[in-house]
Amino acid sequence: MPRSLPPVASLLALLALLALAACPTKREDGSAQTPESKAEDDAGPVAQLPSLEAPDEDEEAAHHVVFADRTSQTYLLLLPGEPGPAPTREELAAEVRKALEGAEDEPEVELLLQLIASEPAPPATAPDLTPEERESIRHRDLLGLHVDLLPLAEQGQDALIPLEVLRDPISTRALSDEERASLPARRWVLVLQAHYRNRYALRGLRLLQTLVRIAARDRGALIHDPDTGETVGVDVFSERRLQSTVGNVADQVIVVPFPDPRHGEGFVRLATRGMRRFGAVDLELDGLPADPRILEAATHLVYGVAYRMVRDGEYDQEGFAVEADDVIELQRLDVERAYAGREGRVPRCEGCPQRTRLHLVERPEEDHDPVDHVVARIVAPRKESDAPGYDQPEWVLQALSDLLGVP
Repeated sequence: MPRSLPPVASLLALLALLALAACPTKREDGSAQTPESKAEDDAGPVAQLPSLEAPDEDEEAAHHVVFADRTSQTYLLLLPGEPGPAPTREELAAEVRKALEGAEDEPEVELLLQLIASEPAPPATAPDLTPEERESIRHRDLLGLHVDLLPLAEQGQDALIPLEVLRDPISTRALSDEERASLPARRWVLVLQAHYRNRYALRGLRLLQTLVRIAARDRGALIHDPDTGETVGVDVFSERRLQSTVGNVADQVIVVPFPDPRHGEGFVRLATRGMRRFGAVDLELDGLPADPRILEAATHLVYGVAYRMVRDGEYDQEGFAVEADDVIELQRLDVERAYAGREGRVPRCEGCPQRTRLHLVERPEEDHDPVDHVVARIVAPRKESDAPGYDQPEWVLQALSDLLGVP
């Protein structure tokens, strides 16, 4: 969420997208770059969601939220003018060395150069791998880079980025007037997609963002994030880049409001976009009254859960699936850390516990969900949420009161 807009303003502005969200356009994310990279992204979080008529074992499985063992993130660089051929890996490496001159011997610079040089590795379960190759892939966190240069739109095909997204004032709100005016002339896209695991404070994502920053600045490019739908300039992208403390999750993920059919008129639900890059499910909190003060506090809660998911989902290099805790105890400090501790973002309360307990449960897929990605609802611990007569709106208000003193 841009720093120029406070949370309430962002939420109220995003309400304008509700009609669009009900009739989603094709989104470009991990599965949308090229046929070669499609299979890689299919290794994202979990399998198909249980249907409403699922057998009991599938209903139980929905309560076991598993992190992906590998994931990927893609950035689409909108280029000015008519570019030449796609840059080679050697050319990208040379740009990095020039931009980071004097730091070539730094460990993470060396790792970035290794990432640039590496084609995406196959899944460790690929049948044609030798045991040695399978073991090597299983223990690596940097799994390769895909590079491509594509037209934004070709005749008879969907655009890589839906044109209505590039024209939308919300999706482009972080652009300057000059940058926004240049969009119609940007007809080519440089695709940079890294594959990695959640290890070493999302090192793969942080290295990719360094490469994107350098490549975009060298080319005068604007940067589109397919998962969040935002397009930004290099300076804004650099300010929001993931920190090595993983303490600014709120800069990486957006929270979008949607109508709440589960609870009816007058209620809103909030959903994240962008958790795929962490190998985690996207989150949804429903049962919220359409009150700006409550929606702001609920946004803080969702970002706090997102921060915990990033921290708790670190890859187990022994190959065991990492599962979210059945009961997550969320503290106000988690919320503060999601904003990198920026003063004044999170309200203080006197006398409230400053913590709450919650549970995640996958819900059936909906049309507006991120492509091929699981969404999990935030609810009370199962002892409460599984009980007859459970009241989600009542629990949400109590959780916000316990965590932040709101309402």
